[in-house]
Amino acid sequence: MGINVSAPFNTQLPADLVLLSGNELLAQLFHHYIEQQPALALRIGGAQESSRGSLWLLDVQSFADDELPRLFADLNGKGPVALVNVTQEQAEPLVEQYPWINGVFVSSCPREQFLRGVDTLLHGGDWLPRGLTEQLLRQLRRLHQPAEIKVRLTSREREILELVRKGLPNSQIAEHLCLSPHTIKSHVHNLLRKVGATNRGEAAFLVLGGGLA
Repeated sequence: MGINVSAPFNTQLPADLVLLSGNELLAQLFHHYIEQQPALALRIGGAQESSRGSLWLLDVQSFADDELPRLFADLNGKGPVALVNVTQEQAEPLVEQYPWINGVFVSSCPREQFLRGVDTLLHGGDWLPRGLTEQLLRQLRRLHQPAEIKVRLTSREREILELVRKGLPNSQIAEHLCLSPHTIKSHVHNLLRKVGATNRGEAAFLVLGGGLA
């Protein structure tokens, strides 16, 4: 990330960090991280709370895949949101699907990087791992390249893409269309091959967002 770990923590005003997690060890770790920062307070909360947090920290490991769309919908507009306790591979599709996510703290994030990232987010910036930033930039460049071919998708494939764009996992798409999860997985695999996309979110954007319609 190009981080100067010796840089001071600049946040002076009180900041309320809300951790959405069922992991007590993670909560203890973050309490330890901020114990010498009097401006920061950490509490365990829920996305349905009416109050706003200065920064929402979402531990996606604590939630099932089918819970995440509603959780992200509840968080949208409540303040900056950062994913915590994730790998870059887990974070990438979520950041693509919910581009208003402001930060990502991977599972191995040390205290100095965590505090610097929190400081950046509280000052209106973004905090993403370098590898994830580079991957997103590569995909952004691809999306802005003129399409050389047109793809022909079946009505079923377009129907699946519409549900993908809404954030539904394969299991819910299968239930919605009265098909098996294996059939949906096969359709998605064929879609990625046809469109030339690397993941579900990119395929939905290319086809339904105007790239290859």
